[in-house]
Parts: sequence; C-alpha cells; structure tokens
Amino acid sequence: MDIWGLSGEDIPEKERRILEAAIKIFSEKGYSASTTSEIAKSAGVAEGTIFRYFKTKKDILRGILIHAVNILSGRLVIDSLEKIMTRLEEKDLRTVLKQILVDRLKLADSLFPMVRVLLTEALYHEDVREALYQNIVVRALTIAEKFHREMVQKGMMRDDIDHVMLLRAIMANVAALVAQRKIFEGKIEVNDMGKEIDTMIDVLMYGIAKQTGEDKKG
Repeated sequence: MDIWGLSGEDIPEKERRILEAAIKIFSEKGYSASTTSEIAKSAGVAEGTIFRYFKTKKDILRGILIHAVNILSGRLVIDSLEKIMTRLEEKDLRTVLKQILVDRLKLADSLFPMVRVLLTEALYHEDVREALYQNIVVRALTIAEKFHREMVQKGMMRDDIDHVMLLRAIMANVAALVAQRKIFEGKIEVNDMGKEIDTMIDVLMYGIAKQTGEDKKG
C-alpha cells in the first residue's frame, strides 16, 4: 500500500520500498537509532540490496528528503491547495475555508511520518530549509495572495490583513490540530472532527472575542 505517495514517483519498486520503510523507521525511532538491517527487514529486501541504491544510511535520508520535497511541493500540497483557492465560483468564505482545512488535515494524516522526518532534518540542514521554502512556502504564498485579493474584491475578507497573515492563520490551526491528534494522542481528545473544524473556522472568521448583536449583524 502506498502510504506516502511514492508510487507516483519515477523510481524502481525496490528503491521505493526501501524509502518507505526508512520513512517509517526514522519517524518511529529517529535517524540515529535506526539501522539499515531494520530498514531492509521492513522493506522485505536483503540488507545488501539497500547498498545497490544507497551508499550509506545518510544517503537513504537524502533520498527521502529529495522525494519528500518533490511530492510535498507538487501533486499533494500545492496542486490541491491551488484547486481549492482558485476555483471559487460562487462559494462563500466559510465553504472555502472548510475545504482547505479538511484537505490539509487529510494530507497531514497521510504524510505525517514523512513530514516528521523532513521537519526534523530541516532544523539542521540549510539546503533542506531552502528547498522547503522555495518549493512550498513561496508557491503557497503566491496562491494565497491571489485568493486573498479575490476574496477582498468580493467583499468577503478584510483588506487590512495580508495574504501572509491569512496563510499563517490557516496553517497554524492545521498544525495545532495535527499535533493534538498525533503527538498528544490520548491526552487531548478530539471527539467530533466535524465540529472541531467548524469551530476552527468560526475562530478564523470571527476571532475569540465574544460577539455582540451588532457584530453578528455585520
């Protein structure tokens, strides 16, 4: 089963299995505590097969990062976000925000092990940070800028905030909910995901201040 989207990449089957196994083990045990023998066992290949594709364990990590950035910046992260934020038609702001949040949460669930490895390494490697910035952040900001401009023109969004703040607010909510579900699982329960998302949208649209009758009319 293709958990992290690697089947869409133009790489040999055994190499794909090795990368998927490495993502799983690195995310569970950390890079330093993982061994190539564990990766080989999980991938269902001989340990020597790993070294036909990767000279060292570090090269496996590099392979993961390269494919991760390609996948995250292309058909999974940017493409789906662009479809939602550009095909607005007659959709109102609440509908669009809900589509964005649901899409991002599904994506985070399916790619969480890969994302955890990628973000951990980004803390220590400038080239990884730069790849993430150029391939994901810059492209996402371009889409958000167009979306914000169109929403302002339609009278659905404030013009005194910019697209950077808009994207930050959306992604901060997604990141917090993912952390709640994945990192603090069992400690902070989410009983009704639909209701949770609706509440997140209310906070995004109206803030946390108590609304008066006049606020609600506006």
